[in-house]
Amino acid sequence: MNRIARPALPAALVLSLLAACSAAPGGSTGPIAHPAGDDLVLRVEFSGGMIRDFFLTGFPPFTLTGDGRVIVPGAQIDLFPGAALPAVNVRKLKENGIQAVLQEVARTGLFASSREYLAAQNFTADAGNTVFTLHAEGKDVTLTVFGLGTFDTEGNYPGVSAEELAANRTLSRLFQQLGNLDAMLPASAWADANWHPYQPEALRMLVRNADADPPDENGIGNALLDWPVESDPAAFGDPTSDGAQRCGVVSGQEAKDWFVALGGANGLSRFVRGDHRYQVTVRFQLPDELLDCPTPAI
Repeated sequence: MNRIARPALPAALVLSLLAACSAAPGGSTGPIAHPAGDDLVLRVEFSGGMIRDFFLTGFPPFTLTGDGRVIVPGAQIDLFPGAALPAVNVRKLKENGIQAVLQEVARTGLFASSREYLAAQNFTADAGNTVFTLHAEGKDVTLTVFGLGTFDTEGNYPGVSAEELAANRTLSRLFQQLGNLDAMLPASAWADANWHPYQPEALRMLVRNADADPPDENGIGNALLDWPVESDPAAFGDPTSDGAQRCGVVSGQEAKDWFVALGGANGLSRFVRGDHRYQVTVRFQLPDELLDCPTPAI
């Protein structure tokens, strides 16, 4: 597993997570109830920032589903042009491993209710939000932190309370722990011995007409591949907010056909239907996500 690359923070202390499962905070004992199957238990994701359409293509650095699957971005190969299919890995936890993660989340003392920690906006303009979403014990909690890991939380900042600085430190540490679970949890916590490539059941795709693209000048050229399915690319999904491309989600056999086609493509490839060329950008759908494209937050 690759450690989460953003934000860049000091290495977290290695904690004995499984030992924490014997008692929940506050003295209560017993397992923490959580959703099952494909349903989401815990996610960390990024939002906002300066990248256009990030809400369509950004992939969460951490997802834990009810059946114990931990889904994370894989190693990104520094090669141009890069692969058309993103690198995503999955590894499954046993129930005691899920409980270890949930107990560590509970130990932060921050997930009793939804909160926003946005005071760093007072002095940081170009950062984004880190969003923690937890579904457990019958509650749905979202914590939103602006600029997590982008400033020294031991300092003093105008408009940032001591409480918020402490929360930022705690969530930074949790972020690092979730990004390095394989080093922190013993082998007995895992149902899978190793990480392996995640095979999604659905693909979110951005399709852009590339007929008017300027001639290639990098010396590599655009490989031309057949549009692999019967659907009309000009009517694929729905237009994005700027009208520059279309977004849709494919599943079933159509997703399988696209997965094969994209496996033989790279970032410069263009898919051809009739007399038209299209650029296709893909993002794997996660098990809990609806089969449609999200809308931008207002």
